[in-house]
Amino acid sequence: MPFTVITLKKVPPSLRGDLTKWMQEIATGVYVGNFNSKVREEIWERVKENVAAGEATLSYSTQNEIGYSFETRNTRQTNIDFDGIPLVQWANKECTGQTEETKRGISNAAKFRQARKYSVTTPLEASEKEPYVILDIETDGLNERQNKILEIGAIRIEGNSIKEFQTLVTYEKNVPKKILELTGITTEMLKEKGICLNKALDKLLRFLGTATIVGYGVEFDCRFINYALRNEGKPPLSNKVYDIMKFVKKEKMFLGNYKLYTVLKAYGIQEEVPHRALADAKLIHALALKVNGFDKVIR
Repeated sequence: MPFTVITLKKVPPSLRGDLTKWMQEIATGVYVGNFNSKVREEIWERVKENVAAGEATLSYSTQNEIGYSFETRNTRQTNIDFDGIPLVQWANKECTGQTEETKRGISNAAKFRQARKYSVTTPLEASEKEPYVILDIETDGLNERQNKILEIGAIRIEGNSIKEFQTLVTYEKNVPKKILELTGITTEMLKEKGICLNKALDKLLRFLGTATIVGYGVEFDCRFINYALRNEGKPPLSNKVYDIMKFVKKEKMFLGNYKLYTVLKAYGIQEEVPHRALADAKLIHALALKVNGFDKVIR
């Protein structure tokens, strides 16, 4: 059985706990194990589904020219096959952080002063920033393997343009009473206005494109969506993901809890959380615009 190593960085604690069922953590974020390729593939799928905005790398023994191969998730390095030999491709100039100017000794501060001196342009406009999508879903429970997606909502922000996406998903059972009371989504609504999950996912994927995904506790949303995609024979999401909750926890360390309702009040957003996907996505967008640090990651 091939020797396998998985390294994790900035991932949810639940994923780390998951891995310890199969592998041994020999250093912080470094897991080793010895199992067959089928088990390895299942574990790696689990990692990709739950890594959220973190980074993951899989390395394992295999029969090729160099005796090993690797896969990555959310890292600057990717695996490029060259006649059976896995090579490492780095993302453009970010891999070194150096340009010809820095090699010649010109500091970033000097370059910024020169830029301000000779620039006749205005600061970065919203239209120049990368597009991102605020994503939220409603479900009939917390376990993606047992529960179902009832509604998907999203807002796409691209420059000064804001587009909305919302769809209900067909549901074969009666909506549980506690979900009905929480969301107001009825069995009749899902029967009359819902579309099949496969079609809903296709529409969502077209709406997302390659845009960055943003959410609040977005690991939950991505976990459900990736599980549904996998069941429909589709690849999981590969978009970059940012969780607003992580920014909030850094900025508001002493909140009693980090439920969306509590956090909105802490940032002066006096709105009730309706627990409807599109409406919640709008509230998350309003929150994101107030959280320190978010505007720096969306460039």
